Amino acid sequence: MHLVKWIRKNMGKLMAVFVIVIMIAFIMPSLLNELAKPSYRDQNSAMYTYGDGLTINRVDLQNASVQLQALRGLMIDRLLPALGDVRSVLLGQLLFPESENAAMVSDELKNAAMQSGLRINPSVVDEFFKQSRGRAELFFVLLRYEAEKAGCAVTGDTAGNILKSVIPQLTNNQVDAATLVRNLSASTNMSDEQILKSFADILAIMSYSRVVTDTENLTMAQLENTFARMNERMDVNLVEFAAEDFVDKAPQPSEAEVIGMFEKFKNNTPGVTSDENPVGFGYKLPPRVAIDYMMIKVSDLKKNVAPPTEEEVEEFYRQNLERPPITEEVPEDPNDPNSKTIKKQKSYAEVADMIKKGLHTRKINAQGTKILSEAMEQTDSAFESIDFEKASVETLKAKAGDYAGVAENISKQYNIKVYNGRTSLLTAADFQSDLNLGRLVIAGQSRMPTRLIKLIFAVKELGDEATKMGPFEPTAPKMFVSAGPLTDMAGDIIAIVRVVDAAKSAAPDSVDFSYVKNLPNIGEPNLAKDKFVLKDEVIKDCKKLAAAQIADKAANEFLGLVKNQNWDAALAKLNSEYGKKNADPNEKTFKMQSMDSLKRVSAMDIEQTKMRVAGMMGAESIIDQSLLYAKLVDTFYNEFEQMQAKNQQPPVLIDFDPKLTLYVVESFDVGSPGTQEEFDSIRLRLALQEDFIDAQSAAFGFYMPDNITARVNLKEVVQPKAADANDTNDANGAK
Repeated sequence: MHLVKWIRKNMGKLMAVFVIVIMIAFIMPSLLNELAKPSYRDQNSAMYTYGDGLTINRVDLQNASVQLQALRGLMIDRLLPALGDVRSVLLGQLLFPESENAAMVSDELKNAAMQSGLRINPSVVDEFFKQSRGRAELFFVLLRYEAEKAGCAVTGDTAGNILKSVIPQLTNNQVDAATLVRNLSASTNMSDEQILKSFADILAIMSYSRVVTDTENLTMAQLENTFARMNERMDVNLVEFAAEDFVDKAPQPSEAEVIGMFEKFKNNTPGVTSDENPVGFGYKLPPRVAIDYMMIKVSDLKKNVAPPTEEEVEEFYRQNLERPPITEEVPEDPNDPNSKTIKKQKSYAEVADMIKKGLHTRKINAQGTKILSEAMEQTDSAFESIDFEKASVETLKAKAGDYAGVAENISKQYNIKVYNGRTSLLTAADFQSDLNLGRLVIAGQSRMPTRLIKLIFAVKELGDEATKMGPFEPTAPKMFVSAGPLTDMAGDIIAIVRVVDAAKSAAPDSVDFSYVKNLPNIGEPNLAKDKFVLKDEVIKDCKKLAAAQIADKAANEFLGLVKNQNWDAALAKLNSEYGKKNADPNEKTFKMQSMDSLKRVSAMDIEQTKMRVAGMMGAESIIDQSLLYAKLVDTFYNEFEQMQAKNQQPPVLIDFDPKLTLYVVESFDVGSPGTQEEFDSIRLRLALQEDFIDAQSAAFGFYMPDNITARVNLKEVVQPKAADANDTNDANGAK
């Protein structure tokens, strides 16, 4: 009886021991097999060469590993990211990689880059994490070498003094630096001096990184230009004459005009402007994919999933007393939001309804995930014996299960409607415009979920046009292999999908190209058009061109009117002659508009936009819109400066071809770019700000793993094959 009680009491420990024994039994055969193999590399033989004939052997890496272990004991892995400097964060991730925190660090770096205006794009952050996995000891040796070679050294005494200041802060005064170093010395067999030397090496690396990245190469002209752009603003009052407002007055184009328009721009990407094509006409088809899908509406699931019982709600409350939303931190003084915070526990009655709803939602989502996970198992079961790296698309297609059949079976089994279908080859814009597919996301390691659109356009069949998945996002899907479950952002839909076809960008065969989209119909109104007809788009563009001529005529007539009469009377006449007849009589087609606080966009601003959106879905459109805005603002500023030089005054007519729009300007109001006194008062802050951005941006290049190995000319030493173990020729050659 006592034995039974003892077993029950220690069940957790017994299970842990049991699992460990099972793991040992599982790995022991392969481990013994590895140990039985002859070793052709002794502890002191070179594994790498670097620098000027230097080598790294297994002992060097083992020593570096022990040093990094000691540095973890000193909590340097916590200190580096806490410094709030990108260089320190990157160094910490290189030397103390934490797989469970890496995704969070990646997200924070991307956010910091966006908020601080760093000159990097998210793909650079992704590339850093892809390259930095699993080589901490090697990078420690190489970075230490670079710092020493550059003459960046820190003494053990200096390192010790810094630790005396830092350790109490990191431990809330629970332990002092001397005690911590002594304890580490005993556990690592390192002397106190060796431990301090290891920390001194970290400080030396940090010092060297500052030397390299703090370029401080700003000129006074750059600062003056930055200051002027910060203060320069323009307000413009105008009447807009957009070709789109005159399309209803344009004639229908002839068949010859439509074909001619198509042939002229069929190889152009829509929206991409150039000197030859300032408007950005284009009919080249972007990359497209087709998918199979299964969807379940959460509202349907809710009918089949019972709400949690009172006992379940009470149990959740008891088990989570110290967690939000049951316990929250609130100001000690309710009337003073800045007073220190205290923990306040809510009563069961206060949170019972909230807990009940949350548990019910959790059960509903779990049931939906279970149903569609089972569907994935059925559709993908034949892939278990497949080598995905070698399997052709034809093989995957032959092995893929029937989505329609599985959906029907699952529907009957769980008494739930499973919507399924196959789309046509669709563009990213087609998917984005769909109310259902456009909102789907899939979770990865990152806090930010990945959109369906990015996922399905990552298939390798799209070649260089495929989207690039980050290291903490789901892997790029294989053709005919299911992905999911996915959910929509509102929590209304759960789905799985698979890509069944993909096409790279290409010019359409003829102007008669069209396709039915076959978008999901799940009983909700969908505003997306279900058919694309290229000819309709070409006709619209032809009519726009014709309408632009009418807009030009109307704008010139209006300019003549405002030179001879007041603007209100001229607008009334303009609307009576050219206004849309079927519009709301209170809503005028043409009216005075204000464009306020217009700022010039520099080439650097455009480059920063390109870097920030690189790799994002719709990046090209964002960049094109930024360029268009920059051109428009420059056009206004250039016109104003020319009029100033000629002592002219508005009204003036401005023709802006990229938008097929004309503007009749009533007034320009340009603010002062600032005085010399104002510049002098802010110059130092501007310089520090620009230096900070440059240095933090340069940190990624400095700590990028491939750049580190390239700088020191790292090469792996080739070892002889087993068959040539007795052949010493070229045994120590480097590849």
